[in-house]
Amino acid sequence: MAVRAVVAATLLLSVFSINLILSKSEFLYPFYILAAVTFLLVLIYALLYSCRDRFWYSASQVAGDILTITVFVYVSGGLRSPMSFLYLLPVITAALLLPRWGPFVAAGLAWAFYAALALGTVGHLLPDYPPGITADLDLSAETLWYSLVTHLLGFLSAAYLVGYLAERLRSAGHELAQRRSDLAELRALNENIVESITSGLITTDLDGRINFVNPAGCEITRMSAQEVTGRNVADLLGLEPGVLQRIRGVLGEERRYRFERSCRLGEGSERFLGVTASVLRERGDKGAQALGLIFIFQDLTEISALEREVRLKERMAALGEMAAGMAHELRNPLASIVGSVQVLRDGAGLDGEQPDLMEIILRESERLDQAIRDFLLFARPGPFTPERTDLVRLINDSIRLLRNAPDFHSGHKVETRFEAQEILCEVDVNRAKQVFWNLASNALKAMPTGGRLMIRVEPADPGSVRIVFADEGVGMNEQQLETYFQPFHGGFRDGTGLGAAIVYRIVQEHGGTVTVRSAAGQGTEVVLILPVEASAVVQAAGQAVPAGDHALAR
Repeated sequence: MAVRAVVAATLLLSVFSINLILSKSEFLYPFYILAAVTFLLVLIYALLYSCRDRFWYSASQVAGDILTITVFVYVSGGLRSPMSFLYLLPVITAALLLPRWGPFVAAGLAWAFYAALALGTVGHLLPDYPPGITADLDLSAETLWYSLVTHLLGFLSAAYLVGYLAERLRSAGHELAQRRSDLAELRALNENIVESITSGLITTDLDGRINFVNPAGCEITRMSAQEVTGRNVADLLGLEPGVLQRIRGVLGEERRYRFERSCRLGEGSERFLGVTASVLRERGDKGAQALGLIFIFQDLTEISALEREVRLKERMAALGEMAAGMAHELRNPLASIVGSVQVLRDGAGLDGEQPDLMEIILRESERLDQAIRDFLLFARPGPFTPERTDLVRLINDSIRLLRNAPDFHSGHKVETRFEAQEILCEVDVNRAKQVFWNLASNALKAMPTGGRLMIRVEPADPGSVRIVFADEGVGMNEQQLETYFQPFHGGFRDGTGLGAAIVYRIVQEHGGTVTVRSAAGQGTEVVLILPVEASAVVQAAGQAVPAGDHALAR
C-alpha cells in the first residue's frame, strides 16, 4: 500500500510538472483522476487492513492493481503505451502475498485485461485516447497476435521466476523464523538454568574482572549484581595476592581448580565457601581461545558446622564410653583413699605440715570425685522423663539457688524478661535445672568482678520457645568458641570442662538446639531453642539418643 501511494504521488507530480512546464493539455486530465482513484483505493485498503481473511484481502488488491494499470496503459497510448511492463508489479505482489499458484493467476488476469484492451482497440470498441493515437499503427492480426503472445510469455515467465524466488524467500524466512525461535528457546533455557541453580556463578575476563553474576551468586554474596559487576573476583572472595595467577597457571594444565575458604562478604557476614574455577572458552574445540574465567561457588557454612558437630559427637561418644569405664576404675579406689586419709587425720600424732597435707588430699579427692560424678552424668544420664512445666517458675527457682552460690557476690546482677507470666514447655525438670544452673554458673565465673546476667524467655518459631542467657563477662575468642561444647575444654580454672558438654547433650535430648555468640571482651550469649512438645527422644540402655541432628552455629 505504501508503494502504491508513492507511485500515485509520483504520477500526480509528473503530470502536474508537464502541465506546468510544457503546456496545459486536456489529455492529461485522466491522469489526475487515475491518481485520485489510486489514493482512494489505498484509503479503502487501509480501512480494511484488519480483515481476517488475508487471502481475499490480498487478492482484491492484486486485482485492483491490474485494473488500475490497464486504465493507465489505455490513457497513456493503449497499444502504443510503453507502460505495459507495469503489469509485472501485481504479478510480483501476488508472488509475495498469495500461495504458490498466485502469480500465475495474476499473470493470466493481467494478460486477459491487456488482451481485452488490445482487442477493444483493434475492433474499435474503445475510442482512441488520445484521439488518433492508432492512426498509423499496424492493426493487422499478425501484429496483434505477436503482441498478445509476447506479453503472455513475458507475464508467465515473470510469474514463474518471481514465484520461484518468492518460494525460496518464503522457505528461507520460515527457516530463519524457526532458527530464531529455537535460539530464543535455547537462550531462555540457558537463562532459566543459570538463574535457577542454587550455586553462585561468576564469569570474569582474563584479568579477573567480573562481568556476570547469577541471582544465587548475589544471594550468597549479599550484594546486588550492580555492586558485584566490575569488581575483581580476588577482592570479592578475599583471595591473597597472586592467587589468581596461580589459578590461571593450574587451569593451563587442569580442567578445573577447587578450593575452600572463609570469606567476609556483603553486609560484613563471614561465610565458608567452596569454589571451583574453570576457563571460559569460545564455543568449539578444547583448544579454542580463552575468553575469561568461570567461578562456581556454594555456601558451605552450614555443612561446615555440621561437620564440626559430627566430629564433636564422635569425640563425645568416645569420651562417654571411656568415662563409663573410668568411673568404675577410679571411684572405688578413690573412696578407699579418702576413707584412709580421714582415719589418719583423725588419729593422733600429726604435727607440722601433716594436717595441711591431709586437707589438700581430701580437697583434691573431693574435686576428683566431682569430676567423676560429672563424667557419669555425661555418660549415663539416666531415664528421660519430660513433663509439662512452667519455665518461668523453673528459672526463678534456679535464680534463687544461684543467689546463694559461692560465685555470686554483691557486684552481680541477675535480670529476667518473660514474654508471659506462664510459659509451658515439656522438659525433664531435673535436667532443665542442670542446664540453667550450668549456664548461669558459667556466666558468673565469666564476670569475676561483677556484671549483669540477662535471662530471657520468649516464643520462637511455632511450637518452640527461646531461652537466652546473656552476660557481660570476658567473652571468648574464635578458638574458644570452636571448642566450647567439647569436653575438657572449659575456660575456668576450678571447672571440670564438662558443664557445656552436658548442656549440649541435654538440649539434644529435648530435640532442641543451642547456639553461642561471643567475642573477646564483649560478653557471651547462649541461646536455647526447645520444642514445646517433647518428642523424638529415644531412651535405650540408660543412654539418651537424640532423634535428629541439630546444627551448631555461632
